[in-house]
Amino acid sequence: MIKALIFDCFGVIRIDPTFIAYRQLGGDDEADHNFIASTMLASDRGQITSATPVFAEKLGVTEAKWEQASQHASPFDEDVLDYIASIRSFYKTAMLTNIGEGDLAKWFKPHVLESYFDVALASGDIGYAKPEAQAYEITAERLGLRCDECIMIDDRRINCDGAKAAGMHVVTYVSLDQLKDEIIPILAAQNDK
Repeated sequence: MIKALIFDCFGVIRIDPTFIAYRQLGGDDEADHNFIASTMLASDRGQITSATPVFAEKLGVTEAKWEQASQHASPFDEDVLDYIASIRSFYKTAMLTNIGEGDLAKWFKPHVLESYFDVALASGDIGYAKPEAQAYEITAERLGLRCDECIMIDDRRINCDGAKAAGMHVVTYVSLDQLKDEIIPILAAQNDK
């Protein structure tokens, strides 16, 4: 039986700002793709405290300027937040995002997280990044559930594959309408058991 829905942050709840901010601040996000990806991965796994000083130095801007550009490039999807609020009386909700240690506080005011999620985890805080199985297992555990009682909603196929390998049900996010269409049969099939 499905008891929780777990949402990715960047690409589902918020637009992923990294490549947009990098480009807006004068960087060549295509030529520097591997540098950006490896820096993000190191931050996501908690191997570096934050990607902010690394990107700021590479672009020759202040850390404050990098953070401002990132925040500006990543608005909330209010429709997704409304959907999460609407399902909270029926299912537990969580957010699992690949960001650096302590970075949840940079992107969310505490009342926002508490309003929408029973659990909110950053990969840098737990030491495992999606698609590593431990990231999903820790999230389910913090919800007091097994992986097979959860649906992971992520815009990246690799992260959905990781969640599926860990035993979760998955929906690869494209749009809110598509999510609703795909989640209904999963919930119906699982809740009929």
